Amino acid sequence: MEEAELESVVRAGTEQLLARVGAAFADQEEWADRLRAVAYELRDFLREDEVRARAMVLKAPHGNEETRRTREQGVEGLAALIDLGRQALPAPESVPPSVAAITAGTVYNRIHVGLEAGVETLDDEMVRELMFTAVLPYRGTEAALAELQSPNC
Repeated sequence: MEEAELESVVRAGTEQLLARVGAAFADQEEWADRLRAVAYELRDFLREDEVRARAMVLKAPHGNEETRRTREQGVEGLAALIDLGRQALPAPESVPPSVAAITAGTVYNRIHVGLEAGVETLDDEMVRELMFTAVLPYRGTEAALAELQSPNC
């Protein structure tokens, strides 16, 4: 894929994905439910078009400056959604904002590894694992473990 095409695919894909996850997020009321809806929407989006998914996840980090910046906007958007978990804490300052950025990076890495193995690995089990990771710092071990047992959406 040429650089201009990669940039176009990543830009268009990021816009589509952000619109879709924004709608999924808005359809729920509680933070973990919102994140779960986002995770399933992300999974579906990536599985719909493997070429687009590979461009956005595997190739974008090696693209030009604009492509990398667009990719970072997506990662930052995910971190912002995750960081909303602090609002429900009795002491929001007890979890630094950097935890959301670290968690978003972990999510991105898991998706990266999954795509390298094949788009079919982006499944319900992966979503439950990602939810465990996202919920743990904000809701604790019991809530995170419950995410591993949640039914498929």
